[in-house]
Amino acid sequence: MKKIAFIIRMFQQKSFHGGGEKLFYNLIKRFIEKGVEVDVYCSESDVIQAGFAGRVIVIDEHYDHNNPLTMEKFYDKAGELIKKENYDYVISENITPPVDITFLQGHSLVNRLKNIKNPFEAFLYNFRKVKKERIKYQEKWIKQGYRRIFAVSEVLKRDIVDNFGVSGDKISVVYPGVEATEPVSADLSNDKPTFGLLAPGFKIKGGFVFLNALKILKKQGHDFKARIIYPKYKKNFGVQLLINLYNLDDCVEFLPYQNNIHEFYRSIDCLIVPSLEDTFNLAALEAMACAKPCIISTNAGASEIIEDGVNGFTFNVKKNSAKNLAGKIEFLIKNPDFYQKMSGSALETAKKYTWNTNFDQFFNELSKI
Repeated sequence: MKKIAFIIRMFQQKSFHGGGEKLFYNLIKRFIEKGVEVDVYCSESDVIQAGFAGRVIVIDEHYDHNNPLTMEKFYDKAGELIKKENYDYVISENITPPVDITFLQGHSLVNRLKNIKNPFEAFLYNFRKVKKERIKYQEKWIKQGYRRIFAVSEVLKRDIVDNFGVSGDKISVVYPGVEATEPVSADLSNDKPTFGLLAPGFKIKGGFVFLNALKILKKQGHDFKARIIYPKYKKNFGVQLLINLYNLDDCVEFLPYQNNIHEFYRSIDCLIVPSLEDTFNLAALEAMACAKPCIISTNAGASEIIEDGVNGFTFNVKKNSAKNLAGKIEFLIKNPDFYQKMSGSALETAKKYTWNTNFDQFFNELSKI
């Protein structure tokens, strides 16, 4: 392997907006360290070119994942530039116009539509012209085919296999990684156990499941704190109403976007991941690297690295979700001595899923093509 290219929307090395940006940054960084020449084609970048990649090419074409036509124009322009080069591999992101190989981090829109349980909500989702157009193009691009597909979890792999008829043999699962951090105290808070949630998209990340679980615990007389990162809280009057209705004002704190997410992990005892849909959820692995165990929905890909009751908990989110989640939280509250052992196991698991491990697995799978 001598020369590869990445086609991504945004190439960041500092202010990451999500797990996908972290994944590509860490892959590209390690390819460079391995002596592979790397060119990056993107729409935006904060990367200083000198010494990092062969080239960082910012394409002067609008990149809007909500508008398939702009995506095709962007990829057409990238494709023209790539034709002039002799790359061993060209790696793009998510369900986008196929060039060579893609690495998926997000679910398909077909999968999201199938998982909407409310018939009226499903009708509105399918009725929206923008959604219908994007579904059509996603089906078109997957039908056109990629030489190889990589996915961040088995959950995401099943989405592509079940919804598009792609053979599972064409998809490799490579879990994301995490940077090592300094572990903190593994003792459950002496004051009140604190449970955290990252919910930029409140509903899809299971925010309402969490609030309903806290309501159950509150009625049972348990004492606890909850810290929820949800920047739009002040604009969501429905969530504010539920907090008052469930009598959770004194135990739930809403937080804005956090510049230092590890400070948040250190401020909680356990991270809750009650996602209705989540291809992985990198926050779970980051929290585990801080010796914070997680309680994770079986709909989230991160549940695949959890051994229930050993290095964390998983729970069924498809039926009686709030009750199931409340039961797991209650166990931790009632068994503080068990918490320390679970924290240690969570940290040991995180040590197995580093960005170096992520790169090695990806590199090995790529070399087989």
